[in-house]
Amino acid sequence: MEEKEAERIIEAALFMSSRPLAASELGKLIGVAAPGYIHQRLDSLRARYESSGSSIEIALEDGKYYMRLKPQYAQHVKDFAQQGEISRHALRTLAYISKNEGIRKSVLASKLGSGIYQDVAELVQKGFVAQKKDGRTKSLHTTPKFRMYFGGAGSGNEQNAGAAQPEGK
Repeated sequence: MEEKEAERIIEAALFMSSRPLAASELGKLIGVAAPGYIHQRLDSLRARYESSGSSIEIALEDGKYYMRLKPQYAQHVKDFAQQGEISRHALRTLAYISKNEGIRKSVLASKLGSGIYQDVAELVQKGFVAQKKDGRTKSLHTTPKFRMYFGGAGSGNEQNAGAAQPEGK
């Protein structure tokens, strides 16, 4: 398969996928098992997006790739985002968790009130927050889905796949 055609198929997969994709998954789509070749195609594709000045970037997190809006453009188009993904109250709780990564659920309840228990259940169910046992309570952490939706804020485990730029968040 021609290199440009392989890049177009990879681009289409990244655009259509609702989750980050491993290089091996992308390799299966283009019929190539060599990781070096797949990473070359991804690097070429990322460079094209960067050099064109696109508001879209290909990000890399935990060894998987996905397309997202660059954070500096999110404020301009936020009204077009999917409505109803997270309730307004849960969004407030999510913002607090993001700013206080690893906060204990009991501390969060003392700060924001007992309504957070329902919010946390919603956020866990929708994949934006993970809970980890922490003594008699649980600590709360943002997930890769959170970072994908909100452009890298949160736990800081993310790597920006483009050129080194400040995230702006």
